[in-house]
Amino acid sequence: MTDPRIISIACTIFALLGAYSLYTGIRRMRDARRAGQPMRWYQQTTLLTGIEYILLTFVFLLSLASQQGYLTPGLRSFLAPVYFLLIIPAAIIAGLVIRQTILSARKNNAARRAALNGTRPAQAPTPSTKQRTLSKREQEEHAQRQRQRRKKAAAARRRRAGKA
Repeated sequence: MTDPRIISIACTIFALLGAYSLYTGIRRMRDARRAGQPMRWYQQTTLLTGIEYILLTFVFLLSLASQQGYLTPGLRSFLAPVYFLLIIPAAIIAGLVIRQTILSARKNNAARRAALNGTRPAQAPTPSTKQRTLSKREQEEHAQRQRQRRKKAAAARRRRAGKA
Protein backbone atom coordinates (compact mmCIF):
# COMPACT_ATOMS: atom_id res chain seq x y z
CA MET A 1 0.00 0.00 0.00
CA THR A 2 2.97 2.28 -0.36
CA ASP A 3 2.41 2.88 -4.07
CA PRO A 4 1.67 6.61 -4.45
CA ARG A 5 -0.88 5.95 -7.18
CA ILE A 6 -2.97 3.76 -4.88
CA ILE A 7 -2.74 6.32 -2.09
CA SER A 8 -3.76 9.14 -4.42
CA ILE A 9 -6.73 7.11 -5.70
CA ALA A 10 -7.80 6.34 -2.11
CA CYS A 11 -7.38 10.01 -1.24
CA THR A 12 -9.56 11.07 -4.16
CA ILE A 13 -12.25 8.52 -3.32
CA PHE A 14 -12.35 9.55 0.34
CA ALA A 15 -12.45 13.24 -0.60
CA LEU A 16 -15.36 12.71 -2.99
CA LEU A 17 -17.27 10.52 -0.52
CA GLY A 18 -16.64 13.03 2.25
CA ALA A 19 -17.82 15.98 0.18
CA TYR A 20 -20.97 14.12 -0.89
CA SER A 21 -21.72 12.98 2.66
CA LEU A 22 -21.23 16.49 4.03
CA TYR A 23 -23.52 17.92 1.37
CA THR A 24 -26.19 15.28 2.01
CA GLY A 25 -25.97 15.66 5.78
CA ILE A 26 -26.25 19.46 5.68
CA ARG A 27 -29.18 19.21 3.27
CA ARG A 28 -30.99 16.72 5.53
CA MET A 29 -30.44 18.93 8.56
CA ARG A 30 -31.78 21.93 6.65
CA ASP A 31 -34.85 19.96 5.52
CA ALA A 32 -35.48 18.74 9.07
CA ARG A 33 -35.18 22.28 10.40
CA ARG A 34 -37.68 23.50 7.80
CA ALA A 35 -40.08 20.73 8.83
CA GLY A 36 -39.81 21.90 12.43
CA GLN A 37 -37.81 18.90 13.65
CA PRO A 38 -34.64 20.18 15.28
CA MET A 39 -31.72 17.86 14.67
CA ARG A 40 -28.27 18.09 16.24
CA TRP A 41 -25.22 17.70 14.03
CA TYR A 42 -23.93 14.76 16.06
CA GLN A 43 -27.18 12.88 15.45
CA GLN A 44 -26.84 13.06 11.66
CA THR A 45 -24.88 9.97 10.59
CA THR A 46 -24.21 11.14 7.04
CA LEU A 47 -22.68 14.38 8.31
CA LEU A 48 -20.49 12.46 10.78
CA THR A 49 -19.44 10.06 8.05
CA GLY A 50 -18.49 12.98 5.81
CA ILE A 51 -16.34 14.52 8.55
CA GLU A 52 -14.68 11.16 9.12
CA TYR A 53 -13.92 10.74 5.42
CA ILE A 54 -12.42 14.23 5.21
CA LEU A 55 -10.17 13.51 8.21
CA LEU A 56 -9.01 10.28 6.58
CA THR A 57 -8.37 12.20 3.36
CA PHE A 58 -5.98 14.46 5.25
CA VAL A 59 -4.22 11.40 6.68
CA PHE A 60 -3.76 10.00 3.18
CA LEU A 61 -2.53 13.37 1.89
CA LEU A 62 0.04 13.60 4.68
CA SER A 63 1.20 10.06 3.94
CA LEU A 64 1.50 10.83 0.26
CA ALA A 65 3.39 14.07 0.91
CA SER A 66 5.75 12.26 3.26
CA GLN A 67 6.47 9.50 0.76
CA GLN A 68 7.04 11.88 -2.13
CA GLY A 69 9.44 14.03 -0.13
CA TYR A 70 7.33 17.18 -0.10
CA LEU A 71 7.81 17.60 3.63
CA THR A 72 11.06 18.94 5.05
CA PRO A 73 12.87 16.87 7.69
CA GLY A 74 11.79 19.38 10.34
CA LEU A 75 8.13 18.86 9.47
CA ARG A 76 8.52 15.08 9.35
CA SER A 77 9.30 15.07 13.07
CA PHE A 78 5.80 16.51 13.68
CA LEU A 79 4.12 14.01 11.38
CA ALA A 80 3.32 11.33 14.01
CA PRO A 81 1.50 13.74 16.37
CA VAL A 82 -0.45 15.17 13.44
CA TYR A 83 -1.46 11.64 12.41
CA PHE A 84 -2.78 11.07 15.93
CA LEU A 85 -4.58 14.42 15.91
CA LEU A 86 -6.40 13.31 12.76
CA ILE A 87 -6.93 9.61 13.44
CA ILE A 88 -8.20 9.86 17.03
CA PRO A 89 -11.10 12.22 16.14
CA ALA A 90 -11.86 10.01 13.12
CA ALA A 91 -12.08 6.99 15.44
CA ILE A 92 -14.30 8.88 17.89
CA ILE A 93 -16.59 9.95 15.05
CA ALA A 94 -16.71 6.36 13.79
CA GLY A 95 -17.84 5.34 17.27
CA LEU A 96 -20.54 8.03 17.19
CA VAL A 97 -21.74 6.78 13.81
CA ILE A 98 -21.98 3.22 15.13
CA ARG A 99 -23.80 4.43 18.25
CA GLN A 100 -26.31 6.47 16.21
CA THR A 101 -26.90 3.54 13.87
CA ILE A 102 -27.63 1.21 16.78
CA LEU A 103 -29.94 3.74 18.44
CA SER A 104 -31.89 4.39 15.25
CA ALA A 105 -32.19 0.65 14.59
CA ARG A 106 -33.63 0.13 18.08
CA LYS A 107 -36.03 3.02 17.57
CA ASN A 108 -37.18 1.65 14.21
CA ASN A 109 -37.64 -1.86 15.65
CA ALA A 110 -39.73 -0.51 18.53
CA ALA A 111 -41.91 1.47 16.11
CA ARG A 112 -42.30 -1.57 13.85
CA ARG A 113 -43.29 -3.79 16.79
CA ALA A 114 -45.74 -1.16 18.00
CA ALA A 115 -47.29 -0.97 14.54
CA LEU A 116 -47.63 -4.75 14.34
CA ASN A 117 -49.20 -4.95 17.79
CA GLY A 118 -51.50 -2.03 17.12
CA THR A 119 -50.19 -0.11 20.10
CA ARG A 120 -48.30 3.12 20.39
CA PRO A 121 -44.54 3.26 20.92
CA ALA A 122 -43.23 3.61 24.46
CA GLN A 123 -42.90 7.37 24.10
CA ALA A 124 -46.45 8.56 23.59
CA PRO A 125 -46.62 12.02 22.09
CA THR A 126 -48.04 14.77 24.22
CA PRO A 127 -51.46 16.07 23.24
CA SER A 128 -51.29 18.83 20.71
CA THR A 129 -52.51 22.33 21.43
CA LYS A 130 -55.50 21.67 19.19
CA GLN A 131 -56.71 18.88 21.47
CA ARG A 132 -56.15 20.98 24.58
CA THR A 133 -58.45 23.76 23.38
CA LEU A 134 -61.38 21.56 22.30
CA SER A 135 -64.69 22.00 24.05
CA LYS A 136 -66.23 19.19 26.08
CA ARG A 137 -68.56 18.15 23.25
CA GLU A 138 -65.74 18.20 20.68
CA GLN A 139 -63.60 16.08 22.97
CA GLU A 140 -66.40 13.52 23.27
CA GLU A 141 -66.83 13.42 19.47
CA HIS A 142 -63.11 13.03 19.04
CA ALA A 143 -63.04 10.19 21.57
CA GLN A 144 -65.95 8.50 19.78
CA ARG A 145 -64.14 8.69 16.44
CA GLN A 146 -61.00 7.25 18.04
CA ARG A 147 -63.02 4.34 19.51
CA GLN A 148 -64.54 3.60 16.11
CA ARG A 149 -61.13 3.72 14.46
CA ARG A 150 -59.71 1.35 17.05
CA LYS A 151 -62.62 -1.07 16.63
CA LYS A 152 -62.12 -1.11 12.87
CA ALA A 153 -58.37 -1.67 13.30
CA ALA A 154 -59.01 -4.53 15.75
CA ALA A 155 -61.47 -6.12 13.31
CA ALA A 156 -58.91 -5.83 10.52
CA ARG A 157 -56.26 -7.47 12.70
CA ARG A 158 -58.64 -10.31 13.53
CA ARG A 159 -59.39 -10.80 9.81
CA ARG A 160 -55.69 -10.89 8.99
CA ALA A 161 -55.02 -13.35 11.80
CA GLY A 162 -57.83 -15.56 10.52
CA LYS A 163 -56.25 -15.67 7.05
CA ALA A 164 -52.82 -16.60 8.36
